[in-house]
This record gives sequence, structure tokens and C-alpha cells, in this order.
Amino acid sequence: MAVRKTALMNITTIEATNIDAAIFPYAVDVVTILQAQAVNPAVGLKGDEVLARRQQFGANALQTIRQRSWASILLDQFLSLIIALLAAAALIAWATGDTVEALAIAFVLFFNGLVGFATEWQAGRALDALRRQSRTTARVRRDDKEQELDATDLVPGDIVILNAGDGVPADARLLEAFNLQVEESALTGESATVEKNITPVSKDALLAERRAMLYLGTAVVAGRGVAIVTATGTDTELGKIGKLVASAPNETTPLKRRLDELGRRLVYAVLAIGAIVMLAGWLRGESLWLMAEVGISLAVAAIPEALPAVTTLILALGVLRMARQNAIVRRLPAVETLGSATIICTDKTGTLTENRMTVRDYFLASGEVIKLARETPVPENNELLTRALRISVLCNEASFNQQETDEAQTVGDPTETALLLAAHKTGMDIGQTRLNYPKLSEIPFAAVTKRMLTLHQTKEGARLVALKGGPSAVLDICTQYAVDGNNILPLDEAARKTFLVANEAMAERGLRVLALAEKRLNHNDEAEMGDAPMMEGYCLLGFVGMSDPPRAEVPAALESARQAGIRVVMLTGDQLNTARAIAKELRLNGVAEPRALHARDLIGADHALLAQLADSTDVFARVSPEDKLNIVAALQQAHEIVAVTGDGVNDAPALKRADIGIAMGKRGTEVAKEAADMVLADDNFATIIKAVAGGRTIYANIIKFVHLMFSKNLAAVIAIFVAIVVGWPLPLLPLQILWLNLVTDIFPALALALEPGGTEVMQRPPRSSQAALLSRPFVILILWQAVMLAAIILAGYAWALKTYGGGAHARTVALLTLVGVQLGHTFNCRSRTRSAFADLFSNPFLWLAAAIVIGLQLLALYLPPLARVLATTPLTKADFVVTVSSIFLPILIVEAAKFIARRKQITGK
Repeated sequence: MAVRKTALMNITTIEATNIDAAIFPYAVDVVTILQAQAVNPAVGLKGDEVLARRQQFGANALQTIRQRSWASILLDQFLSLIIALLAAAALIAWATGDTVEALAIAFVLFFNGLVGFATEWQAGRALDALRRQSRTTARVRRDDKEQELDATDLVPGDIVILNAGDGVPADARLLEAFNLQVEESALTGESATVEKNITPVSKDALLAERRAMLYLGTAVVAGRGVAIVTATGTDTELGKIGKLVASAPNETTPLKRRLDELGRRLVYAVLAIGAIVMLAGWLRGESLWLMAEVGISLAVAAIPEALPAVTTLILALGVLRMARQNAIVRRLPAVETLGSATIICTDKTGTLTENRMTVRDYFLASGEVIKLARETPVPENNELLTRALRISVLCNEASFNQQETDEAQTVGDPTETALLLAAHKTGMDIGQTRLNYPKLSEIPFAAVTKRMLTLHQTKEGARLVALKGGPSAVLDICTQYAVDGNNILPLDEAARKTFLVANEAMAERGLRVLALAEKRLNHNDEAEMGDAPMMEGYCLLGFVGMSDPPRAEVPAALESARQAGIRVVMLTGDQLNTARAIAKELRLNGVAEPRALHARDLIGADHALLAQLADSTDVFARVSPEDKLNIVAALQQAHEIVAVTGDGVNDAPALKRADIGIAMGKRGTEVAKEAADMVLADDNFATIIKAVAGGRTIYANIIKFVHLMFSKNLAAVIAIFVAIVVGWPLPLLPLQILWLNLVTDIFPALALALEPGGTEVMQRPPRSSQAALLSRPFVILILWQAVMLAAIILAGYAWALKTYGGGAHARTVALLTLVGVQLGHTFNCRSRTRSAFADLFSNPFLWLAAAIVIGLQLLALYLPPLARVLATTPLTKADFVVTVSSIFLPILIVEAAKFIARRKQITGK
């Protein structure tokens, strides 16, 4: 029994090991992973094994998810209550014999759908972009020979060989690593290259900390590696992100939600109006069918037929305006949504920062600190700095090419290219320095030793050893330090401690720190690079600190966002200290000490806690794509309007889930662009703030249009209703109402859409996502102004009835009176508080719209075919006086109301 029990325990242990190797390949050693995959790394998989595994795991390709059809996109343009209400009105008009009216409404519906369809045709292709990005070739060892294969042919267990410049073809566990460095920013958000090795890490290690793993979608920038494929296709980290992108729902925009709510209110209002009129007429003794026709006419008058079309046109004009400001909008509603944003969740790398390593500080061994800011000149004649710069140029594998335009081109590891550019900025001639000190041999940088050494010949015939590496690793083999060009002091424990403290201080500021040291050899010293004497006796020159610096325009943009009441939250895969340092330098949200959290702090947090944390936290570091998605979802559940910016594959799920996703156009991956609603052509965070201002202006202009349409349409309803109640003839025919709603309404609306935005739009907080389009004060304003406009219309119609009697002439006066009050009221709707005469000529389109409307009405009067359709007659001089008076009366009355309101606000009475 004991033997059998031991055997059983061994089997259980083996099974557990295999499970760990499959789920946590980065947490087991090389031998275990090879045993679990049953592969000899020197031979690779054999043909029959490849076929079996391909049948089991499928091709190394991301899952294709069926895209929305053109019919589905077109159908979405008509899924709103206002559209449904208009369609019902068209059917009723058709059923009652008003064919022209029905066709006119149908045209508006078709036009609105066509514009929306055209702008959204390119949306929803994120998965295809993921597939395109993942296509690559791979160097594979199979059947005891190396061969070049399409990456889609890879299966788990394949042995792949990678060199500098290769794209990683699948998720793989490293078996061998020689100075291997990988660029993973598109996947993890970390700007610095990652040094890879074969050492296992904890099962709980975050994606960016799994040094023994290579991931699909990343690239090798230096060194060489051999790895075994552990996951392909949708099982890769990139494939999992693809699933997140596909499963993230398309959020309904705030404007659409408000318009839907408005549509529901309109349904109730139209039904109530029709029922009241039918009941009133029937009780008065009129025919029920006649009153049904009148009720339909009133319903047509109440419905703002131009609302969907004009709203679409306003948004389309906003798209054109945004494009001129380098913001390319892919979906029309995104224009308005950005203006509603309460929180911007932004990536760090490439969005707030320049996405390139840049030397920021030199801490010289003398204790002197030299900062290399953009506008700070580099001190001259500093011998110690010159020596440190020389070491950073010599102990460096990157290439440097000085262009005739005085622009420097570098090729190589981002850290080493940053060192060359810093030396170039100080005036050092990179090429001449390397000619003066030709390289004899080197010991490349290794993850184990964390240092690099190069041996050079000097002009005097002696030799110079240049040393660069991690501060602790360099200090370990230094015995002295330089305090100036000539003075050398011994590196005792006190001095060593001082330098380590300086290193920690630089690291806490988010800088990547390297130490620079040198060793001069005598003419007769023949020690080789690998000898023990070469590993001691160095002289420390100082430290160099570098980071991915903030973009120059970002601080001002962040301050504008703060003034506009918009919180900015940084979501990054980078190190906590690095992210906190950037946030501190930018004074994110106006705080001197930004609050930063590590992704580990989010483990187990529900949406309520996540929303609470996001409301009080400025930086989330080391976040995964799932973390970003959960944070965005939590904020949306807390009724925030969330904008998300990003440029990498890791940002795509959050970009799609957000109320508005904003991708970077230059640095952004195709995946991010396809998942986003808007793309910044200049990668400029400041452009987002311009777009916010534009979005707020557009929404304000839509509200102005709604103000005009509802007050004018309600005035027409009141006028018709009162005329019926008092026994007057119907003042407007259904086709005349449609003429007003579909033709003359559009031009004043478009003029209001082009109202310039004032500075005040960015001086107030964002609108509440729960606020209705028609607030109570706004409804009261519309009601009293509608009553006022109806009174003017009824006064004009009463005069016409008395003068001409019932018939076409009186209805023509009523029609033109309604046009007149609309023209005057258009100027009132420019602002609820400012005078209509303020900046009267700042919007020339208002005057153009007025001219077009007047021209159209003259055509309706004097163009015989149109006059017959609309049943109008030419006007007398007295009629023109009444019409012109109807233009100015609304302005004078509303101006008086605005004056009283401003006076009360000033006096407090």
C-alpha cells in the first residue's frame, strides 16, 4: 500500500506540474516546460506532432468575428423614437391622402439615415486590425532543422529563434536569452525596453513583470533568444485582448439618450394634443372624422420634423471643424459626447509623454546635478561632465548619423540612443569621439551582471575601459570616484552610501538610472577583457537619469481640463514610480502630490469600489487591459461620461467600451484606431481639449435649435388650437405646416449651429449625464415664449380675418406671421441671458439664413406652381407691415425679459 500511495503522489505531482506549465509557463523552469510540452529543443517538433497539435489548438490566428453588415448599420440610423414618430406621421399622411406630405417626411428620414450611415461605415473593425497586426513570419526549429514559416503555422511546443528586429510570432517561454531586450509598450504601456531572461517568476507576477515570457505583438530590439511556444491564436495575451474588444458593448451616447427621452415626451404630448382637440371639436358638434384630420394636423405641427436631420447636420459640421483641428471623428455622436465628458482616462506613454527615452539629469560624482531640460543650456568647460559623456558615447552599441539639416538620426536601443542624443546636445562630436577612441573589444550588457564594458585605444597608445550599467552593479567594481577633472578620491563606505541615496532619489522621480565609470590602463598593461583585474579598480564619474518626458503642450491642456471640471486619470502599464513622477511633474488635476495606486491594489475590488478609487486617484500603474476595462465600466455605472485615450493594443478594449474612445494617429496601433470613435492626427493631448470645447459648443447650439423649434412649433399648436376653440377657420393647412417645419426651419437652425463658442464654455463643469434635454426651467422658458409667439400669430390672423375674411389670404398672413416670429425668435435663441444685439454680426450665417428664409417665402407667394401647392396669395402693403412687425415684436419682448432677469441677478432682488 505504501508503494502504491507513493506512486499515486508522484503522478499527482507530475499532473500539477503540467498544469502549472500550461497556465503559468513563466513560473516554472526551463526543464519543466520542456517536459510538459514533450519537446527536445535541439530537434523541435516532428511533422506528425505538428499536425496533431494544429488539430487540437487550431491555427495561430486571432478569432474572426463577423462584422456588422451594411444593412445593420443602416437600420441603426432609424432606431429612435423621434424617427418612429415621424414615420408614423408619414404613414398617417399617406393613409389620409396627403401624398406630398408623406413623401416630404420620408425624404427627411432618408436623408438623416444616409448621412449617419456614411459616417459609421468604417466602425467596428477592431478584430480585423488585430489580425492584420499579428501577421508575421517565424524562424522555427522542426525535424532537427531550422526553417522559415508563416506565423499562422505555429503550434504550442514549437521552438522559435528570435533576433533583433523580429516580431514575436506567438506567446512563448524563453529557453535561452542572450542580451535580449524586447519592446512591449503596445501591449503593456511601458515605454522602456524590457530585459528578458529565463529565470522563473511568481505565479502572481503581472504581465509586464514576466521576464521569461515573450508575447505576440511585441518586438525584439536587441540580443538573441530561443523560446518554446506556449500559446497561439486567441489563447495569446493579444488574442484575449481581441476577445475583450469584441465583447465590449457599444455604449449609447448621451445625446442619443437625451433625444430618445425627448422622443418619449413628444409621443405623450402629440397623443394628448390630438385627443384634446378631437374631444373639444366633437363636443362642439363637429364631425369626428373632421376633427381627427385636424388632430393629425396639430400633431404634424407639434413634431419638429427637422430635428433629426438638423441634429445630424450640426454634428456633421462639427466633424468638419474637428478635422481642421487634427481630430478625426469616426462616428457623428462622438462630437457631442466629448463635450459631455466628465472624466478622461488617459494612457501615459505616447499620449502624455513623447514615447522616447530622453536624458533628464546627470548626477556627477562631485555632487553636481546638471539638468538637460529643453530650454536649459548645457554648461561648458565641465571636464567631469565631458568624461561622463565620453563614456556614454563609447560604451554604447547604438549608431549615430548627423544629417545636413542638423537633425540627428539614431538606430538602436532607446536607452543608448538617448545617451547619444544627450551628448550631441552638449556639442560633443559623436563620430569624432569614436574615431579618437577606437573600440578594441567589449563585454556586452547582460541581465545577470547588469553592466557593459568596452575597451578602447587612446591617442597616447594607452587603453581606456568604459563602464556603463546599473548603479549597484557599477559601484561594486569601483574603488574611487572623481570630484573634478583631476582630483580622485577613494570610494569608502560613506561615499558609497551617498551615491546609493542619490540613486534612490533619482529612481523615486521615475528616472531610469545608469552609472558611468572608467578605468585607464598603462601602456604595458596587457590584461584582457575577461580577466579578473578588469573587474575591479574603476573610477565612478556619475549617474545619468532618463525617462520618457511629458509632451510640452500637455500641462496647459491639463489645466484647461481642470478649469472645465474634467478629471484626468492616468491608466498605464508602466512602473508606479515612473507614472507618479510624470503625474507630479504635470500637476495632474492640479495637485502637487498625485495619488497613485498599483494594479495589485485593485484585486478583488467591485465596480462601486473601483468608481470610488477612480474618483480620488490620479494614477493607476501596472494596469492590465482587463483593469482598464473594469475601471471604465465602473465609472460609467457611477454615471460618469468617460473618454479614454490610448495608442496601444492594450488600450483597445477600454477605447471601445468608453463613451468616447480617442486614439493617437501617429503612434497609435491600427487596433487602437479601429476601436476608437476619434483619432488625433497630431497625437496632441491638447487637441482633446480643443475637441471638448468644440463638443460643448455643438451641444449648446443643438440646445439653441431645440429652443427655437419647440417654442415655434408649440406656438403654432397653440395658435391652431385657440383658433379652433373660438370657432375660427383653420389658420394653417397641413402642407403649409410641413413647409415651415421641413424647409424654413433648417436654415435658421444651421445658422445657430454655426454660432461661435465663447470662452465661457470651458469655464463651467460638464453637464450631468442624468440631466434631461428639457430641464424644468428650460420647459418654462419655452412655454411662456411659445404663448407669446402664439399671441402675435393670432393677433395677425385676427386682423387678416377681419380684413379679408376666412380663406387663402388670411391663411397666407398667418403663415408669414409665423415665419416672421420665427425669424425674430432665432436671434433671441442665441443666448438665454445675453442680449440678441450683443455681437450682432459675429455670426454672418444668421443674416444669410434670414435672407434665404425671406427669399423662400417670396417664392411661396409669387412662384405660381409653389403658390398653388401651398395655397398662398400675394400680399398687400398692409400685410407686409404686419409681417415685419411680427419679426421685431418677439425680440423686443424677450429683450425686456432678459433685461429684468439680468437686473435681478445683479441686485439680488
